[in-house]
Amino acid sequence: MQILTLQFLVYNFCGLWRPSEWSSNAAKLLYNVFTFVIISSEYFVVLTQFMDIVLIVDNIDDFANNTLIFLTLVAVCCKATVVVMRRNAIINLMRLLMKAPCKPCDEDESAIQTKSDKFIRSYSIKYALLATSAVTGTTIGSVLNVMQGHMPYRIWLPWDYNIPLVFWIISIHQIVSLLFATMISIGTDTLIFGLFLQTCAQLEIFEYRLHKLIINKTVRYLEHGLSLSNKDKTEISECIHHHLSIYEYAKAVNAIFNQVFFVQFSGSILVLCTSVYYLSTHIAELSGLVTLLFYTIGMFVQIYILCWSGNEVMLKSTSVGNAIYCMDWPLLSINEQRDLLLIMMRSTIPIKFTSSFLITLSLQSYSNILKMSYTAFNVLQK
Repeated sequence: MQILTLQFLVYNFCGLWRPSEWSSNAAKLLYNVFTFVIISSEYFVVLTQFMDIVLIVDNIDDFANNTLIFLTLVAVCCKATVVVMRRNAIINLMRLLMKAPCKPCDEDESAIQTKSDKFIRSYSIKYALLATSAVTGTTIGSVLNVMQGHMPYRIWLPWDYNIPLVFWIISIHQIVSLLFATMISIGTDTLIFGLFLQTCAQLEIFEYRLHKLIINKTVRYLEHGLSLSNKDKTEISECIHHHLSIYEYAKAVNAIFNQVFFVQFSGSILVLCTSVYYLSTHIAELSGLVTLLFYTIGMFVQIYILCWSGNEVMLKSTSVGNAIYCMDWPLLSINEQRDLLLIMMRSTIPIKFTSSFLITLSLQSYSNILKMSYTAFNVLQK
């Protein structure tokens, strides 16, 4: 993959993305086994934590403490399953960006694409560092728990796990599963973030092409008169096709990750309110809750980058009409002006990334999530 290579490299390490250039059947089989083991491990931890919540937990503190990791791992399981099951659809998205009309055609378009790729890579690395710092603290706390004879995380098993060998196997399994869960979450969050901003890059390339086209046509019309050639018709048609392709690309991204959006946002409301509640009720022990504080900040950032990037796509898609209006279009022919008018009318419908009909990824939705989390927090306090 030539686009979003960092994200797919993370997927390679966490077992979700077998390199497409592999030709050995033995290597493919081994990697598929690796993928099965990783995903099965995540589902196993989720199941055992769910059974602990249902059968063992009997107070709000234990519920809050166990629910945080449980809901996070539920989202991770959803992300892993979606990526593995829809691998071909994701590959088709990448191919769409690397062929006409989306592929950059000259140096200026390549500069726009490169600028977008650098921005995505930079913020993906920053997000990965934040998530890594959070999981590092969590891992240190887990190791300390194990050294004291406690499981890293509360679970329920139908057998006695206090036997030393079983205890160490389960403990190591939990810690390793959380590390892989972090990589899966980093890879998926930054992949979605990158795919969103690729939409903005395509819209910027589209505006550049249209602006360049109108300038060239204006120069030709002033020199040779207002005659509309077949080449002119083809150029306008290509721009319209590119604009429609961007909308189809965004629709495909939304269709692939729709379930991820739903699970992520549904769980985030509970995770945020329970983590803030736990912090507020144990404020005297804050020195021992630094890990949870980093985790809570990470959750806020996780939701924010999705809402911010979705909001950027909405703003960029609706600004196309204004960009066209500011171009030097009056000297174009009537037919060409009609074509531009169609594009402007299409741009009045913003590109939105949604979770079913419930949530639209925007800064307004982020604000609503914070309000709902605060409301749920007040309910828990009472």
